[in-house]
Formats: sequence, C-alpha cells, structure tokens
Amino acid sequence: MDPIAEGKRDEALSFLVGRDTGVLATVSEAGEPRARLVYYTCDSEFKIYFMTLANTRKASDLAAHAHAAFVVSQTDMPRTIQLEGSVEDLTDTATNDPLLTDFVRSLMKHSTFGIPLERFDTAVLKLYRLSPSWVRWGDFTFGQGTDQVLTQIDPTEPPL
Repeated sequence: MDPIAEGKRDEALSFLVGRDTGVLATVSEAGEPRARLVYYTCDSEFKIYFMTLANTRKASDLAAHAHAAFVVSQTDMPRTIQLEGSVEDLTDTATNDPLLTDFVRSLMKHSTFGIPLERFDTAVLKLYRLSPSWVRWGDFTFGQGTDQVLTQIDPTEPPL
C-alpha cells in the first residue's frame, strides 16, 4: 500500500474509533429513506457495530433491506467518514467478544442521562454489524481547491 494512502487509512480509522455516535441511513420496505443517530463501535476493518430494539424502524428496515450507509462527522475540525455496505443481524450469534464487551461498557459511561436504549425494555435488544464495501474519508482541514480532501479507502486491505 502507498505510504500516503496508509497514513490516510490510519487517520480515518483513528477518527472513527475516537467517536461513539454516527448517523445510520436505511431504506424502509416501501423505499423511503430514513436516518437516525446511533451509538456504535468499530473494528480495524471499519466494520460498524450498533444496537437497537427489535420493534424499531431500524430493525424493520434492515430486515427488508440489509444495506445501509453510515456517516460520522466533526464540525470544529471539518472531517467526515462515510461508509456503505451490507448489514448483518448478530443477535443470535453474539458472544462475549472483547469488542462488544467494551462497546457495552462505553455505552454505560454516559452516566448523567444514560443512553436512549435504557429508556426501553431491552429484552428485545438486537445487535448489528455493517460491513462496508465502500469507505470515503474527508479531511477538509487542508488541500483547498484540490481533490486531496477526499480519500477512497479499501476496508478489506489490512493495515501495514
């Protein structure tokens, strides 16, 4: 891998790991677009893990169309990462994977108000993984007037 591209991959992954909320976009069974904020965690292959309740529109949308888009952004330093890919329901196969254990632990750190899922009956909690087939990193802190602000990343290529 080109050293510049590798640096961009590392920057993008660090950015993604450093945040805990993003916007998940799905399509309803009727073809209507829907977007909402979700808490997430990710792995080194840019795979996004998130939870929702079984009776939500997210779960219904993903049952009808197992593809989604996901965006994380930062406004004080203009950067964004966009992902698109297939979504798999891991609810029945979830284990005590350290990634998922850390995710649940990080969700519980929001001690003042908790997380939205705490307000509902979590007996019907679902876990999903978005495996991206397309990732684009946008760093608008440099490169004005060039195409260097956007970098296509291959999520399947392992880091060096």
